[in-house]
Amino acid sequence: MSEGRRENRKMVRLILDHPLTVSIASLGADVRYELQTRNISYTGFFLDFEKPGRFPFTAASIMEIWIELEKGNRIFFNGKMVRKVMPGDPGSEITGPGIAVRIIQMDNKTEQKLREFVDRKLEEKQANGSTKTA
Repeated sequence: MSEGRRENRKMVRLILDHPLTVSIASLGADVRYELQTRNISYTGFFLDFEKPGRFPFTAASIMEIWIELEKGNRIFFNGKMVRKVMPGDPGSEITGPGIAVRIIQMDNKTEQKLREFVDRKLEEKQANGSTKTA
């Protein structure tokens, strides 16, 4: 990843004070896994997951994902796992163990909702003097 892209990513990744509920399922499956994230951006998020080796999806899996941004504001999109951070891995001291997920398909209306949420939360953090981003 180029240094410029890495810097852009750091500018828009939001670390939330309170976790968001994330539901994940295989395409068309009835079984959903309920997880949480505090780390979200325009292009993906990082799931808090104590034992990433037990995550029930592979890098080839396309997942159906629902995130409850706020009460009454739930979004749906498709994503893929892009990285597992195991306990003791470099970087785990920053994020903790977990799973990085990239958004691969999202309609325009949903993308706008996500952007508005992230932008508003970033503005709130800056107004409160907290600029906690990754």
